[in-house]
Amino acid sequence: MKDKELVLEINGREYTVVVNEFSAREATVSVDGKKYTVGLKDLGAEQAAAVKPHAPVVKAKTVTVSHGGGKPLHRPEALAKANTILAPLPGQIIDIFVEEGETIEAGQRVCMLEAMKMENEVNATIGGVVVDIRKKIGETVNQGDALFILKPVEG
Repeated sequence: MKDKELVLEINGREYTVVVNEFSAREATVSVDGKKYTVGLKDLGAEQAAAVKPHAPVVKAKTVTVSHGGGKPLHRPEALAKANTILAPLPGQIIDIFVEEGETIEAGQRVCMLEAMKMENEVNATIGGVVVDIRKKIGETVNQGDALFILKPVEG
C-alpha cells in the first residue's frame, strides 16, 4: 500500500498521520514523524453485508400519446419513447417517406431532415406500424422530438 497522509483533529489539536501499512488486524502509522503500530479491534467489516444501499426514488415522467382518436393515452416517457422514432438532431423536415398505417422495418428511410444546409436521412430505429406522424414537411424539430409513433407488429 502506498503511504496515505491524513490530517486528523483530536481534542481540538491537529495531527498529521501517515498510514504506512494496513492489514485486517493492525496498521503501522506515523504521527507527526513518530511511528506507531496500532491494533485494529473492530472495523465493522462483519456488519458491511447488512448495510443496504438506498437508491433514490425517481418518479417516472409521463407523456401524452395520441393514438388516432379517442381519449389521449398517458404513458411513462420511457415506454412512450420505446415505440417512437426521435429526431437525431435539430433541423427542418424536408420530406417524409412513410404514411400512417404503413408497416416499416428497422433501418428503413422514414424522412429527410435539413440541418446546417445538409440533408440528413432519418432511418427507423425500430420496426412497426406507423400510427402517428408527429411532424409535417417544413416544420422545425429539436433533437429528441418525436417524429413517428409506431405500434409493434404482432406475430
